[in-house]
Amino acid sequence: MRGRRALVPAVLLSAVALLGACSAAPQTGGVDPVTRHTQTARPDLSTSSDPYVHLASALHHRGVQVWFEADLVKAWLGGPAAFQTAVHRLGRLAKVPGVAGFKIADELGYHDGIESPDEALRFLTAAHRALHAVAPHAQVLVDMVVPELGCLPWLDAAGDSCAVNARSTSPAATVDAVTRYLRAGLIDRLDLSTGLLDASSYAARGLTLQAAQKDAWAEVDQLGWGSLTTLQARKALAAPGGYQGSTAQAGADVDTYIDIPADAGAASIDIWTWRQPYDGATVSLLAPSLAPNPLWDALARLRNGSTALLTHMTPSQMPTDHAAFDHECDLVSRVFAGVFVAAGTG
Repeated sequence: MRGRRALVPAVLLSAVALLGACSAAPQTGGVDPVTRHTQTARPDLSTSSDPYVHLASALHHRGVQVWFEADLVKAWLGGPAAFQTAVHRLGRLAKVPGVAGFKIADELGYHDGIESPDEALRFLTAAHRALHAVAPHAQVLVDMVVPELGCLPWLDAAGDSCAVNARSTSPAATVDAVTRYLRAGLIDRLDLSTGLLDASSYAARGLTLQAAQKDAWAEVDQLGWGSLTTLQARKALAAPGGYQGSTAQAGADVDTYIDIPADAGAASIDIWTWRQPYDGATVSLLAPSLAPNPLWDALARLRNGSTALLTHMTPSQMPTDHAAFDHECDLVSRVFAGVFVAAGTG
Protein backbone atom coordinates (compact mmCIF):
# COMPACT_ATOMS: atom_id res chain seq x y z
CA MET A 1 0.00 0.00 0.00
CA ARG A 2 1.46 2.99 -0.88
CA GLY A 3 -1.02 1.77 3.76
CA ARG A 4 -21.69 -0.52 10.36
CA ARG A 5 -23.05 -1.39 7.11
CA ALA A 6 -21.89 -4.80 6.08
CA LEU A 7 -19.29 -5.62 3.41
CA VAL A 8 -21.98 -6.79 0.96
CA PRO A 9 -23.87 -7.36 4.19
CA ALA A 10 -25.36 -10.83 3.96
CA VAL A 11 -22.29 -12.22 2.29
CA LEU A 12 -20.15 -11.27 5.25
CA LEU A 13 -22.44 -13.05 7.61
CA SER A 14 -22.18 -16.22 5.58
CA ALA A 15 -18.46 -15.70 5.11
CA VAL A 16 -17.86 -15.42 8.83
CA ALA A 17 -19.86 -18.58 9.40
CA LEU A 18 -17.71 -20.39 6.88
CA LEU A 19 -14.29 -19.21 7.99
CA GLY A 20 -13.37 -22.50 9.57
CA ALA A 21 -14.67 -24.65 6.75
CA CYS A 22 -11.83 -25.06 4.27
CA SER A 23 -13.75 -26.74 1.51
CA ALA A 24 -17.34 -25.74 2.15
CA ALA A 25 -19.40 -24.67 -0.83
CA PRO A 26 -20.41 -20.98 -0.72
CA GLN A 27 -23.93 -20.26 0.40
CA THR A 28 -26.20 -18.33 -1.92
CA GLY A 29 -29.44 -18.12 0.05
CA GLY A 30 -30.20 -14.62 1.26
CA VAL A 31 -27.24 -12.95 -0.43
CA ASP A 32 -27.62 -9.63 -2.18
CA PRO A 33 -27.91 -9.28 -5.99
CA VAL A 34 -24.25 -8.36 -6.46
CA THR A 35 -22.99 -11.55 -4.90
CA ARG A 36 -25.80 -13.75 -6.21
CA HIS A 37 -24.80 -12.70 -9.73
CA THR A 38 -21.20 -13.72 -9.11
CA GLN A 39 -22.13 -17.09 -7.64
CA THR A 40 -24.58 -18.55 -10.13
CA ALA A 41 -24.12 -20.85 -13.11
CA ARG A 42 -20.37 -20.55 -13.35
CA PRO A 43 -17.83 -23.33 -13.92
CA ASP A 44 -15.40 -24.49 -11.25
CA LEU A 45 -12.25 -22.44 -11.89
CA SER A 46 -10.31 -23.56 -8.82
CA THR A 47 -7.78 -25.38 -11.01
CA SER A 48 -7.48 -22.61 -13.60
CA SER A 49 -4.10 -22.10 -15.23
CA ASP A 50 -4.53 -18.38 -14.57
CA PRO A 51 -2.86 -17.94 -11.14
CA TYR A 52 -5.03 -14.95 -10.28
CA VAL A 53 -8.21 -16.85 -10.98
CA HIS A 54 -6.85 -19.87 -9.14
CA LEU A 55 -6.15 -17.85 -5.99
CA ALA A 56 -9.51 -16.08 -6.12
CA SER A 57 -11.33 -19.38 -6.58
CA ALA A 58 -9.44 -21.02 -3.72
CA LEU A 59 -10.51 -18.20 -1.42
CA HIS A 60 -14.10 -18.26 -2.65
CA HIS A 61 -14.36 -21.96 -1.88
CA ARG A 62 -13.36 -21.12 1.68
CA GLY A 63 -16.19 -18.62 2.07
CA VAL A 64 -14.05 -15.52 1.44
CA GLN A 65 -15.38 -12.64 -0.62
CA VAL A 66 -13.07 -11.57 -3.46
CA TRP A 67 -12.27 -8.12 -4.80
CA PHE A 68 -9.82 -7.94 -7.68
CA GLU A 69 -7.52 -4.93 -7.45
CA ALA A 70 -5.92 -3.16 -10.39
CA ASP A 71 -4.18 0.16 -10.89
CA LEU A 72 -6.62 1.61 -13.38
CA VAL A 73 -5.19 5.08 -12.74
CA LYS A 74 -1.88 4.00 -14.26
CA ALA A 75 -3.68 2.36 -17.17
CA TRP A 76 -5.89 5.41 -17.76
CA LEU A 77 -2.93 7.77 -17.69
CA GLY A 78 -1.18 5.41 -20.12
CA GLY A 79 -3.76 6.07 -22.81
CA PRO A 80 -6.88 4.46 -24.30
CA ALA A 81 -5.20 1.23 -25.40
CA ALA A 82 -3.71 0.49 -21.98
CA PHE A 83 -6.98 1.44 -20.28
CA GLN A 84 -9.11 -0.79 -22.49
CA THR A 85 -6.72 -3.71 -22.04
CA ALA A 86 -7.00 -3.42 -18.26
CA VAL A 87 -10.79 -3.04 -18.37
CA HIS A 88 -11.10 -6.08 -20.63
CA ARG A 89 -9.07 -8.11 -18.14
CA LEU A 90 -11.35 -7.03 -15.30
CA GLY A 91 -14.41 -7.89 -17.36
CA ARG A 92 -13.12 -11.45 -17.69
CA LEU A 93 -12.30 -11.64 -13.98
CA ALA A 94 -15.84 -10.50 -13.11
CA LYS A 95 -16.99 -13.96 -14.21
CA VAL A 96 -15.00 -15.67 -11.45
CA PRO A 97 -17.34 -16.96 -8.71
CA GLY A 98 -17.37 -14.91 -5.53
CA VAL A 99 -16.17 -11.62 -7.06
CA ALA A 100 -17.99 -8.65 -5.57
CA GLY A 101 -16.17 -5.92 -7.45
CA PHE A 102 -12.93 -4.14 -8.20
CA LYS A 103 -10.57 -1.89 -6.34
CA ILE A 104 -9.50 0.46 -9.12
CA ALA A 105 -7.21 2.99 -7.41
CA ASP A 106 -4.66 2.97 -4.64
CA GLU A 107 -4.55 6.26 -2.74
CA LEU A 108 -6.36 8.15 -5.49
CA GLY A 109 -5.05 11.67 -5.96
CA TYR A 110 -2.16 11.17 -3.54
CA HIS A 111 1.06 11.26 -5.57
CA ASP A 112 -0.37 8.87 -8.16
CA GLY A 113 -0.27 11.11 -11.23
CA ILE A 114 -3.76 12.55 -10.73
CA GLU A 115 -3.18 16.25 -10.24
CA SER A 116 -6.60 17.80 -9.67
CA PRO A 117 -10.17 16.98 -8.62
CA ASP A 118 -11.35 17.57 -12.19
CA GLU A 119 -8.84 15.04 -13.51
CA ALA A 120 -9.87 12.56 -10.83
CA LEU A 121 -13.52 12.99 -11.81
CA ARG A 122 -12.64 12.33 -15.45
CA PHE A 123 -10.83 9.16 -14.43
CA LEU A 124 -13.65 7.97 -12.16
CA THR A 125 -16.26 8.68 -14.82
CA ALA A 126 -14.29 6.77 -17.46
CA ALA A 127 -13.64 3.85 -15.12
CA HIS A 128 -17.24 3.66 -13.90
CA ARG A 129 -18.65 3.65 -17.43
CA ALA A 130 -16.12 1.15 -18.78
CA LEU A 131 -16.54 -1.28 -15.90
CA HIS A 132 -20.32 -1.03 -15.98
CA ALA A 133 -20.19 -2.04 -19.64
CA VAL A 134 -18.13 -5.20 -19.02
CA ALA A 135 -19.27 -6.06 -15.48
CA PRO A 136 -22.55 -4.28 -14.71
CA HIS A 137 -23.09 -6.00 -11.35
CA ALA A 138 -19.58 -5.44 -9.98
CA GLN A 139 -18.99 -2.71 -7.42
CA VAL A 140 -16.31 -0.05 -7.80
CA LEU A 141 -14.05 0.49 -4.78
CA VAL A 142 -11.56 3.32 -4.47
CA ASP A 143 -8.76 3.53 -1.92
CA MET A 144 -7.91 7.00 -0.59
CA VAL A 145 -5.82 8.67 2.05
CA VAL A 146 -7.11 12.12 3.00
CA PRO A 147 -4.25 13.80 4.89
CA GLU A 148 -6.35 16.86 5.61
CA LEU A 149 -8.44 14.77 8.01
CA GLY A 150 -5.39 13.72 10.02
CA CYS A 151 -4.42 17.35 10.44
CA LEU A 152 -7.58 18.02 12.50
CA PRO A 153 -7.76 21.59 11.18
CA TRP A 154 -10.94 22.35 13.13
CA LEU A 155 -9.05 22.09 16.44
CA ASP A 156 -6.27 24.66 16.39
CA ALA A 157 -3.88 26.79 14.33
CA ALA A 158 -1.36 23.96 14.01
CA GLY A 159 -4.03 21.76 12.47
CA ASP A 160 -5.15 24.51 10.12
CA SER A 161 -1.58 25.11 8.90
CA CYS A 162 -1.13 21.37 8.39
CA ALA A 163 -4.34 21.18 6.35
CA VAL A 164 -3.37 24.13 4.13
CA ASN A 165 -0.19 22.28 3.22
CA ALA A 166 -2.06 19.00 2.65
CA ARG A 167 -4.53 20.66 0.32
CA SER A 168 -1.68 22.26 -1.60
CA THR A 169 0.37 19.09 -2.06
CA SER A 170 -2.57 16.73 -2.70
CA PRO A 171 -5.38 18.79 -4.24
CA ALA A 172 -7.16 15.70 -5.59
CA ALA A 173 -7.24 14.09 -2.13
CA THR A 174 -8.87 16.83 -0.09
CA VAL A 175 -12.10 16.66 1.87
CA ASP A 176 -13.90 18.81 -0.69
CA ALA A 177 -12.59 16.68 -3.56
CA VAL A 178 -13.74 13.44 -1.95
CA THR A 179 -17.17 14.93 -1.33
CA ARG A 180 -17.40 15.81 -5.05
CA TYR A 181 -16.50 12.26 -6.10
CA LEU A 182 -19.03 10.72 -3.76
CA ARG A 183 -21.84 13.06 -4.74
CA ALA A 184 -21.19 12.14 -8.36
CA GLY A 185 -22.13 8.56 -7.47
CA LEU A 186 -18.93 7.12 -8.92
CA ILE A 187 -17.62 5.25 -5.86
CA ASP A 188 -19.60 2.34 -4.46
CA ARG A 189 -17.12 1.77 -1.64
CA LEU A 190 -14.49 4.09 -0.21
CA ASP A 191 -11.50 2.46 1.47
CA LEU A 192 -10.44 5.37 3.66
CA SER A 193 -7.36 6.33 5.61
CA THR A 194 -7.66 9.46 7.72
CA GLY A 195 -3.95 10.18 7.17
CA LEU A 196 -3.03 10.26 10.84
CA LEU A 197 0.21 12.00 11.78
CA ASP A 198 2.76 10.42 14.12
CA ALA A 199 1.86 10.20 17.79
CA SER A 200 4.40 12.86 18.81
CA SER A 201 2.72 15.45 16.58
CA TYR A 202 -0.54 14.94 18.42
CA ALA A 203 1.13 14.79 21.81
CA ALA A 204 2.46 18.29 21.21
CA ARG A 205 -1.16 19.36 20.79
CA GLY A 206 -2.32 17.53 23.90
CA LEU A 207 -3.86 14.59 22.05
CA THR A 208 -3.31 10.85 21.84
CA LEU A 209 -3.27 8.99 18.55
CA GLN A 210 -6.55 7.33 19.51
CA ALA A 211 -8.18 10.68 20.32
CA ALA A 212 -7.06 12.04 16.95
CA GLN A 213 -8.52 9.05 15.15
CA LYS A 214 -11.83 9.46 16.95
CA ASP A 215 -11.94 13.12 16.01
CA ALA A 216 -11.08 12.43 12.38
CA TRP A 217 -13.77 9.76 12.01
CA ALA A 218 -16.28 11.99 13.79
CA GLU A 219 -15.55 14.57 11.09
CA VAL A 220 -16.15 11.92 8.41
CA ASP A 221 -19.53 11.28 9.99
CA GLN A 222 -20.33 15.00 10.02
CA LEU A 223 -19.41 15.23 6.34
CA GLY A 224 -22.11 12.69 5.57
CA TRP A 225 -19.89 10.43 3.48
CA GLY A 226 -21.53 7.37 4.94
CA SER A 227 -24.81 8.34 3.26
CA LEU A 228 -23.08 8.61 -0.13
CA THR A 229 -21.08 5.37 -0.19
CA THR A 230 -20.15 2.34 1.87
CA LEU A 231 -17.23 3.36 4.05
CA GLN A 232 -14.32 1.08 4.89
CA ALA A 233 -11.16 1.89 6.84
CA ARG A 234 -7.63 0.87 5.94
CA LYS A 235 -4.27 0.50 7.65
CA ALA A 236 -0.89 -1.03 6.78
CA LEU A 237 0.24 -3.25 9.65
CA ALA A 238 2.54 -5.64 7.80
CA ALA A 239 6.29 -5.49 8.45
CA PRO A 240 9.45 -7.29 7.34
CA GLY A 241 9.41 -10.67 9.05
CA GLY A 242 5.80 -10.16 10.12
CA TYR A 243 4.14 -7.81 12.58
CA GLN A 244 6.69 -6.87 15.24
CA GLY A 245 4.58 -5.24 17.93
CA SER A 246 3.99 -6.45 21.46
CA THR A 247 0.65 -7.56 22.85
CA ALA A 248 0.08 -4.04 24.18
CA GLN A 249 0.98 -2.49 20.83
CA ALA A 250 -1.31 -4.90 18.99
CA GLY A 251 -4.14 -3.92 21.32
CA ALA A 252 -3.50 -0.24 20.66
CA ASP A 253 -3.39 -0.84 16.89
CA VAL A 254 -6.68 -2.73 16.95
CA ASP A 255 -8.27 0.06 18.99
CA THR A 256 -6.96 2.84 16.74
CA TYR A 257 -7.34 1.31 13.30
CA ILE A 258 -10.20 -1.18 13.71
CA ASP A 259 -12.43 -0.43 16.69
CA ILE A 260 -12.61 3.34 16.35
CA PRO A 261 -13.43 3.39 12.60
CA ALA A 262 -15.92 0.53 13.05
CA ASP A 263 -17.66 2.36 15.88
CA ALA A 264 -17.83 5.43 13.63
CA GLY A 265 -19.55 3.54 10.83
CA ALA A 266 -16.81 1.84 8.80
CA ALA A 267 -18.36 -1.31 7.34
CA SER A 268 -15.10 -3.24 7.33
CA ILE A 269 -11.39 -2.78 7.85
CA ASP A 270 -8.66 -3.36 5.26
CA ILE A 271 -5.45 -4.65 6.87
CA TRP A 272 -2.50 -4.51 4.47
CA THR A 273 -1.08 -7.10 3.69
CA TRP A 274 -0.76 -10.88 3.73
CA ARG A 275 2.64 -10.78 1.99
CA GLN A 276 4.13 -8.34 -0.51
CA PRO A 277 7.46 -6.86 -1.60
CA TYR A 278 7.67 -3.27 -0.41
CA ASP A 279 10.48 -0.75 -0.16
CA GLY A 280 13.24 -3.32 -0.71
CA ALA A 281 11.87 -5.94 1.68
CA THR A 282 9.06 -8.48 1.88
CA VAL A 283 6.47 -7.37 4.39
CA SER A 284 3.76 -9.56 5.85
CA LEU A 285 1.39 -9.95 8.77
CA LEU A 286 2.95 -13.25 9.81
CA ALA A 287 6.56 -14.37 9.97
CA PRO A 288 7.79 -16.75 7.22
CA SER A 289 7.09 -19.65 9.59
CA LEU A 290 3.43 -18.50 9.73
CA ALA A 291 3.57 -18.63 13.51
CA PRO A 292 0.94 -16.39 15.13
CA ASN A 293 1.86 -13.08 16.73
CA PRO A 294 -0.02 -10.70 19.06
CA LEU A 295 -1.71 -8.88 16.18
CA TRP A 296 -2.77 -12.10 14.49
CA ASP A 297 -4.23 -13.40 17.74
CA ALA A 298 -6.13 -10.13 18.19
CA LEU A 299 -7.47 -10.25 14.62
CA ALA A 300 -8.51 -13.88 15.06
CA ARG A 301 -10.59 -12.92 18.09
CA LEU A 302 -12.58 -10.53 15.88
CA ARG A 303 -13.60 -13.10 13.28
CA ASN A 304 -16.96 -13.94 14.82
CA GLY A 305 -17.84 -10.37 15.64
CA SER A 306 -19.55 -7.64 13.64
CA THR A 307 -16.34 -6.14 12.23
CA ALA A 308 -15.35 -7.67 8.91
CA LEU A 309 -11.65 -7.71 8.04
CA LEU A 310 -10.00 -7.73 4.61
CA THR A 311 -6.42 -8.18 3.46
CA HIS A 312 -4.44 -8.34 0.21
CA MET A 313 -2.94 -11.35 -1.58
CA THR A 314 -1.10 -11.86 -4.85
CA PRO A 315 -0.25 -15.16 -6.56
CA SER A 316 3.44 -14.34 -7.02
CA GLN A 317 3.86 -14.30 -3.24
CA MET A 318 2.09 -17.60 -2.64
CA PRO A 319 3.82 -20.99 -2.26
CA THR A 320 4.03 -23.17 -5.35
CA ASP A 321 3.58 -26.33 -3.27
CA HIS A 322 -0.11 -27.28 -3.26
CA ALA A 323 -0.27 -28.21 0.42
CA ALA A 324 1.48 -25.01 1.50
CA PHE A 325 -0.76 -22.95 -0.80
CA ASP A 326 -3.87 -24.52 0.70
CA HIS A 327 -2.56 -23.98 4.22
CA GLU A 328 -2.10 -20.26 3.64
CA CYS A 329 -5.57 -19.94 2.13
CA ASP A 330 -6.95 -21.77 5.16
CA LEU A 331 -5.19 -19.38 7.54
CA VAL A 332 -6.44 -16.32 5.72
CA SER A 333 -10.01 -17.61 5.65
CA ARG A 334 -10.02 -18.07 9.43
CA VAL A 335 -9.47 -14.35 10.01
CA PHE A 336 -10.49 -12.41 6.89
CA ALA A 337 -13.98 -12.21 5.41
CA GLY A 338 -12.72 -10.59 2.21
CA VAL A 339 -9.49 -10.42 0.21
CA PHE A 340 -8.21 -8.03 -2.42
CA VAL A 341 -6.60 -10.29 -5.03
CA ALA A 342 -4.16 -8.81 -7.53
CA ALA A 343 -5.77 -8.75 -10.98
CA GLY A 344 -2.63 -9.31 -13.02
CA THR A 345 -3.03 -6.12 -15.05
CA GLY A 346 0.59 -5.03 -14.57
